[in-house]
Amino acid sequence: MLRRIVLLFGLLLSAPALAMPDAATLRGMVEARIAEAAGPGLLEVIEFRPMGQAPDPAGGARIAYFAARLRLARDHEFGAWDGRNLQALAAALGAGPRAIGGANREGNRAGDVLRVNGALRMREEAGRWVPLAATAADTPLSAFEGQGAQAARLLSAIGTALTAGQQAAGGRMTPVIEQELAQAWRNIEARQARLRHGLPVAGGAAGSEYARLAEAMARLPAASGLGQAVALPSAGSVENIRLLADGTALVGIVQADVARRAILGGAPEWDLPAAPGLRALAALYPEVVHVGVPAASSLRRMEDLRGKPVGVGAIGSGTRVTAEEVLIAHGLDAATTPRVALAPEEVAAALASGRIAAAIGVSLAPAQAVLRIADAVPMRFLPLDDTAIARLTGAEGPLMRATIPAGTYPGQAGPVATVATPAALLAAEALTPAEVTALLGRLFEGQGLAATGGPAALMIRRETARGPLPLPFHPAAQRFYGNSGE
Repeated sequence: MLRRIVLLFGLLLSAPALAMPDAATLRGMVEARIAEAAGPGLLEVIEFRPMGQAPDPAGGARIAYFAARLRLARDHEFGAWDGRNLQALAAALGAGPRAIGGANREGNRAGDVLRVNGALRMREEAGRWVPLAATAADTPLSAFEGQGAQAARLLSAIGTALTAGQQAAGGRMTPVIEQELAQAWRNIEARQARLRHGLPVAGGAAGSEYARLAEAMARLPAASGLGQAVALPSAGSVENIRLLADGTALVGIVQADVARRAILGGAPEWDLPAAPGLRALAALYPEVVHVGVPAASSLRRMEDLRGKPVGVGAIGSGTRVTAEEVLIAHGLDAATTPRVALAPEEVAAALASGRIAAAIGVSLAPAQAVLRIADAVPMRFLPLDDTAIARLTGAEGPLMRATIPAGTYPGQAGPVATVATPAALLAAEALTPAEVTALLGRLFEGQGLAATGGPAALMIRRETARGPLPLPFHPAAQRFYGNSGE
């Protein structure tokens, strides 16, 4: 009897105190999300089916899963660089990178139907369920196995060292071990790729857009004259330049402004090497500068950041380079406005604790990292000053004017003026013209990368591959696009 009482009590504790919303209420929540992310009147929900619910693994919330069919009321290009993109819709509906079907790279027409498998996260507040910001599923870390007795012994020794590192010096040794392991694994992947006549591609951190695209390239079928792509993890653009410069990678995804610096001579202060031989293969999509502050903050303008610490991205990322350009353009030098290097997963805690007053990110909007941060610390974005924008986007400036459209993020009522830089696909000098032609054919023929890469990949189109991109193109890429001049 006592055991039965304990079990019943446990079930009561685990059950939600408030009944989950019915199908009609869930559908209304989803329709509101669609109107905010895609704009009013574009998409009509013609079919909606609840698919069950479960506790949120992060705790404190529940997830309602659903399947829906959405019909377009008018023509729309979800891959356009300057409009409401599929990334915004996927984020609003909690749809994973490949959970929306029916979007075409060439554009959709009125009457077309999108198929969505999504998830609505909710939290009980004041006796009702309130929807929370949703993010697309992260790309899982790639696993690997050692082969042979020597590899097994090495892995065992590494495991012992990692355990000791966690215990020694308060865990300060662990990051060193992890960095060395990451570097060793990149070298192994690259060497194996070359042995298989493959193509090592420098991507990004697990769950980042760069990582998703690199892994999508690895899923593409092999092309004649080109081996299978292998995605290499990295911290971002600066590290990708280093991987290209030292020959570890043959192709990499890099912010165009960072690539321009490397080609023109590098930047020792950012550990960015000179890489004059790098050449562009394609402009991929625009990456927007986000200057986020807590929603409750009194900061309203960029000049309000003077004297306050600002998060500027992780070491090895391109964000740190671009953030410095943006801050200097606003007259905010490091002496008066301290810079704090932070990985994306550290930003929410730093904002909540007051360690930083704002955080700068550079990403396709909506940025998955920003959505995760906003789930913990509600945020809004500071507009860049027009004079600073003019300075950053002038004849010699590496950036372009941009806007974060209203509704891109939950609760974002109005547009935000900012700047952007294209994400670019770059080639190392070792990549041959035949390989360049084969790779671009693989990316752009048919649905290409759009078939496997999710919402961001829909924006990678032959029509926009030439940019604007302030970089020299590989001659084979110029021939592929039908233009022999730079």
